[in-house]
Amino acid sequence: MYRIFRRPDGEAPSVRLVIVAMVLVALMITAVGVVRVTRQHEVLRLGLALSKKSEEVRKLRETRRQLELELATLTAPDRIRRLAGALGMTTVAPDKIRVIAPKPNKVAQR
Repeated sequence: MYRIFRRPDGEAPSVRLVIVAMVLVALMITAVGVVRVTRQHEVLRLGLALSKKSEEVRKLRETRRQLELELATLTAPDRIRRLAGALGMTTVAPDKIRVIAPKPNKVAQR
């Protein structure tokens, strides 16, 4: 085996331990790098997912606001009175109103 360093007695010191230590250090640095990149990738992936969900929440809130506005418009008493008049309906005196109780459901009694 070729020896770079020679001692006065002719034997060169073994560099095997130094090479093994350098390989182990290189492996540890590589492992730390891989773990760090993996975590950074996870952070970016979760950030993108959060951004998409936030946009979805914003759109759903806007849709809800529009639906609440539409509900308020459609249930306005003046509008209902106008549509009822257009359909030929008239107001009834309170003494003419009767409340009828619903029939019990036979399936629910079992």
